[in-house]
Amino acid sequence: MLSIETTLVQFLNRQPELTGIPVSTDVPPQRPERFVTVERVGGDETPFTDHPMLAIQCWGTSRMQASFLAQRVKTLLERATRIPAVARVRIESTLNDPLDEHTPRYQITAELTVHKHM
Repeated sequence: MLSIETTLVQFLNRQPELTGIPVSTDVPPQRPERFVTVERVGGDETPFTDHPMLAIQCWGTSRMQASFLAQRVKTLLERATRIPAVARVRIESTLNDPLDEHTPRYQITAELTVHKHM
């Protein structure tokens, strides 16, 4: 079965706009200045389709840097329909979501429609 988190991480890591900015499902132990994490936070599924709700977190050294990274990632998410199993991407929200006062982060919440048997 398709792991949409892993598939989306691989897709984003291949995008030239994110060269030098790691994308993963976990926060790297040695945090780079900028990075992106992808996490499934909910969604429903049927035997044939999955509708994962994903939190895509864009980390930076400043709120502005995290915001710019989130805007870039949102544009790339719209291309995720190029993944054969992904039929639709809907951005639910983008918000300033700092981990704490010293860790700037923006979060994109997106719902995908994924065909399970492709």
